[in-house]
Amino acid sequence: MKLIVFAIATFLMFGTSTAQQVVNEAVIQMKTETSNPNSDGGPPVSNDGEGRVMVRIGDGEIKSKMFFKNGMTKIESDMGMGTNQVIIDSKEKKTTTLFEAMGRKMGFYTTEADMQRMMASADSGRPQQQRVQQFSPEVFIEYLSETKKIAGMECKKALIRYKDRRGQEVQQEVWYSPEFVMGEGFKIRDVMRMANVPGLEKLKGFPMEFQLTRQNGAKVHYQVTKVDLTAKVDDKTFNIPKDYDIKPMSEMNQGGGRNGFQFRVNGGGE
Repeated sequence: MKLIVFAIATFLMFGTSTAQQVVNEAVIQMKTETSNPNSDGGPPVSNDGEGRVMVRIGDGEIKSKMFFKNGMTKIESDMGMGTNQVIIDSKEKKTTTLFEAMGRKMGFYTTEADMQRMMASADSGRPQQQRVQQFSPEVFIEYLSETKKIAGMECKKALIRYKDRRGQEVQQEVWYSPEFVMGEGFKIRDVMRMANVPGLEKLKGFPMEFQLTRQNGAKVHYQVTKVDLTAKVDDKTFNIPKDYDIKPMSEMNQGGGRNGFQFRVNGGGE
């Protein structure tokens, strides 16, 4: 009888220690490094001298901190000459993007329905390879035995296979932590917009590190640098600041004109 009790206790202890945690509150720090051989080497945020703030997305190193609590996500990023905040409300299906640079505080918001309409309009008449609609191919994941430490966590290696827009097979290596996954309302693609890898949301754990090469030759290296799964995130973290000039995305001036944004994205996803 004692032997049976001991065996049950050992099983319960082992099961508890290896159970995957579903996280509904956490703070995660990460960095994304991008090197583009076709870049002109300009600063990530600059002023064109005509009242426009130009934001270059995709060059250099971007350090970010992500806050997550009960379906709300906020990503704060340091772009070198300015800061960027993205606040995602999964219940309202609304994303607010804020920039502070060159002494100006600006931003825009959009809903999922708005984004779908805008992408459908942009794709009208374009060939398949140039469309900006969300790319969601069928993926196959092979879990490998290799392990290594990332941000103090024991991580495992996986191989994600899929076909790109041109029908060519892609094999993407990803290191992930099997210890935890994020809770309801979290979307990994919202966090990794500049390093989009199909199938990340299907991993049996949280993606911790990967490197990819875009079609234009730009290399992207993403890595988690710190994980705090016991953090207490204040609800005020997700409040929209009142001192920003925030407009609907449909009203944003992305092509030029005075007193507006001019976005320049160096490379895109597949």
